[in-house]
Amino acid sequence: MSLAKPTQSLDVMDWDRMYREGLPPWETSAPAAELVRILRQELTLRGTALELGCGTGADAVCLAQHGFDVTAVDFSPIALERARHRGRREDTPVHFVLDDVYEFAPTAGEFDLVYDAGFYHFARRLDLDRFLDLLWRLTRPGSLYLTLAGNADETAEGGPPGVTEHEIRYELGRLLDVVQLRTFRFESPNRAEGYLGWSCLMQRPESLV
Repeated sequence: MSLAKPTQSLDVMDWDRMYREGLPPWETSAPAAELVRILRQELTLRGTALELGCGTGADAVCLAQHGFDVTAVDFSPIALERARHRGRREDTPVHFVLDDVYEFAPTAGEFDLVYDAGFYHFARRLDLDRFLDLLWRLTRPGSLYLTLAGNADETAEGGPPGVTEHEIRYELGRLLDVVQLRTFRFESPNRAEGYLGWSCLMQRPESLV
């Protein structure tokens, strides 16, 4: 899982340095427990999946192991190298792409599932309209979108940027219908109890009338 690079506001060398100096705080070296829960209990759909900001690839590999044909994008060369090594080590095919997701999207096509763990809650602060356009390009009617985002009710320092339930429903609801919205806790190597988050599964409707 990774927060990825929502705009060009970070130089690639600065972004890579976070991986070179150790694991960033969002990297746990394991798939998100909430993603695993949803794949086992909630999702019957299988097909093509895209992860926005895959980091070192734990979630992307998990998606592939649960039957998805996975493409995963990240901006950091070091993160992508580790992700590709993870895929080979676990003998799990994933199409890892080194790119800015906004540069990648125009020619990427549409996916049955778009997933991110931490991309939305950063991208919305920088350019929400650009992010919504990204989702529009990457989905078709019936496609699912799953985001794990920080919860604004979290009071502890050091956690992910917070989003309220109203903001999720107002912002993402412009394009997508809520299938499931629940609280969960992000795992973190920096805090045993993790951080409060939102698990939001949405679907693009057949029409926006």
